[in-house]
Order: sequence, then C-alpha cells, then structure tokens
Amino acid sequence: MSMSRTRRQISGAVLGLAAAVAVAEPALTGADAPAPREVVVEMIAKRFAFLPEQVEVVEGDEVTINVRSADGTHGLEIGKLKLKKAVPRGGEVVTLSFRAPAPGRYVIRCSEYCGRGHDDMTSVLVVAPRPQ
Repeated sequence: MSMSRTRRQISGAVLGLAAAVAVAEPALTGADAPAPREVVVEMIAKRFAFLPEQVEVVEGDEVTINVRSADGTHGLEIGKLKLKKAVPRGGEVVTLSFRAPAPGRYVIRCSEYCGRGHDDMTSVLVVAPRPQ
C-alpha cells in the first residue's frame, strides 16, 4: 500500500472520530456507583439552529461543547448556568466546559443577533439524574 494512501486512510479515520460525540465509559467506585463521565459534544451553529438540537448528559458529568459557526456570527448561552461564549464566523472552534448541573432541561440560545429567525435558534441540554 502506498504511503499517501495510508495517510489518507488515517486522516479519514481521524476526521470520522473527531465528528462524533465522545463519551468516556464510567468507572465503578467501591460502592458500584458510576463515576462522572467526560462528555465531548461537537456542535454546529447555523442560521437558525444548533446541531445537535438536544444534548443529553448525566448529573456530574464533565461536559465540553465544541461549537463552530457554519455561516455568520453566533453565540452560545446557557442562561441558567451563567455560561456564554461568542461564536465567530469562519469556523473557529469555541469551547465551553462545565460540570453537568442538577437534573433538568436547560435551554441553549444564540446570544448574538443573527437575523430574523434568531429568537428561534435554540437547543436544549437535558441532564438526567446520576444513577444511585
């Protein structure tokens, strides 16, 4: 197999892995309680939606959302968690990291006016209770 073909196959595999949502397997502690997971979400902001439209995690998970814009300037805000980041045009990755809060639904909104559909540009963070 040629060296350039091998590089293309490796590059394709790396890109395929990078596009996925990664979740580390929980470890069991002495009491068989699952440890917090590390959850990485790749998110796209585009007029007038976030993809994915819903992010599901478990209370206490270490969450990282890597968001990039597919078109213009946007923002990502989770108001109840007091988290907010600008997402510039051009595809630059912006990272938002936090520990998943108490169980519930947390609205993710675009915090930068991006056009007539701006108010409809939402996603949701769904936090499930930690298993006992």
